[in-house]
Parts: sequence; structure tokens; C-alpha cells
Amino acid sequence: MVDEVTGMRGIRLADKDTYTARFNICQDCCNFMYGSTCSVCGCVMQVRARLADGKCPKKKW
Repeated sequence: MVDEVTGMRGIRLADKDTYTARFNICQDCCNFMYGSTCSVCGCVMQVRARLADGKCPKKKW
């Protein structure tokens, strides 16, 4: 799924450092489930954290 989204035309992606920082925050969050999913919004966070305009539903990033 991540490869499909990041390969789409017209999708603005965050740079690697931003993605890594965001995803590290997700991994430490009590709402992060199954190694991929946010229990607040239901998103796959490897995708949401990669989007330039992605936002954390708990406003952590």
C-alpha cells in the first residue's frame, strides 16, 4: 500500500527526515496498533506520515 501511494502522480510527499520523525512519534504512541494503524483515525501511518500535508489526529506532529 505504501509503495502504491508514494508512486502516485500529484501526491506531495514529506522528505525522509520528516517522515522518520513522524513515524517514530507514531511508534511511541499508545494509539498505534498492529505496527501500522492509528486507532484514533484508522489510517495506516506509514502512508499518512509520508504525505506532505499529513497530520496526526492527536496533534502530535
